[in-house]
Amino acid sequence: MPLISQIRHLFLVTMIVGSMVLVGCSYIPWIGDNEEDLAFEEDFPFEDIQDGKGGRKEKSAALDEDDFFAEDLRGSQDNDFSKDDSGFKEMDDDFASIDQRTDRKELEGDVGTLQTQQEALISKVRELEEVLSSLGPKINATQERLEGSLSAVSGQSEYLEPEVEDLKLQVARLNDEIARLKAARMSRVKPQTKAKRPRRASTPPEYNKALSSYREGNYDESILQFQSFALSSPPDSLKDNIVFWIGSNYVKLEMYEDAITQFELVINNYPIGNKVHDSRYMLGLSYYQKGESSRAVEILQSALKGNPPAEVRGKILNQLKKIQ
Repeated sequence: MPLISQIRHLFLVTMIVGSMVLVGCSYIPWIGDNEEDLAFEEDFPFEDIQDGKGGRKEKSAALDEDDFFAEDLRGSQDNDFSKDDSGFKEMDDDFASIDQRTDRKELEGDVGTLQTQQEALISKVRELEEVLSSLGPKINATQERLEGSLSAVSGQSEYLEPEVEDLKLQVARLNDEIARLKAARMSRVKPQTKAKRPRRASTPPEYNKALSSYREGNYDESILQFQSFALSSPPDSLKDNIVFWIGSNYVKLEMYEDAITQFELVINNYPIGNKVHDSRYMLGLSYYQKGESSRAVEILQSALKGNPPAEVRGKILNQLKKIQ
């Protein structure tokens, strides 16, 4: 309760108590000069009220005085309550302040909830920032690797472009050279065919007879005929052929050591003759028939490197397939 209301209450109580004291003192029996009356009244305080009419009148008067004080008290209390209306107003203000405090507490609770949610969101954002910070170096490293790969590829492409252009030029030159060689070969084929016909016609009959014996399967007779022709000073162009056919006869007779000796003579003594490629093939075949397959493969592969004619190349490849 405010201080002003308390002062008002204290003042009213003081006034009421003071008035009661002042009024009541005049009716106190012992106030007066006669001590005997005082003693009598002390001994019999209610005698006047019980005996005689005068006693009853004094009692009623006393009751009237009591009623008077009660009315004064009620009046003072009414005045006190009328004066204390401001107190009720202040109580209303207190209730209003209580409601305000309740609303404030609710608002504070809502604010606390919002602060909790905000802290949760902040922690979540921090977690995401940590994840992003951990992913950042990986992303940068991957990007650097990609950039390095792209730069390396671009550098290689720039480095290879001149080589590709050079290779294209070389291919074009080779195509031109191949075309020129084909043209030259075609121009040379016709004169050579014309020259070979008289050469075939001029082949000695002894050579033709010995070759016919080989084709007919008379291998011993063919060997003797080629050896006899070799002793008669044959043309140089037929010397390597004589040795080759003697070796071929030995192969048919399964005399592989003698055949190997004949083919090696052709390879070593007539390296540019027309039977050198055939002799290499027959040499490999002889080693294979003899049972030395690894040696045969070695000789046949070496024969392929010598760039033999198409017919001989086919024979060599078929023999390699058969061995392997």
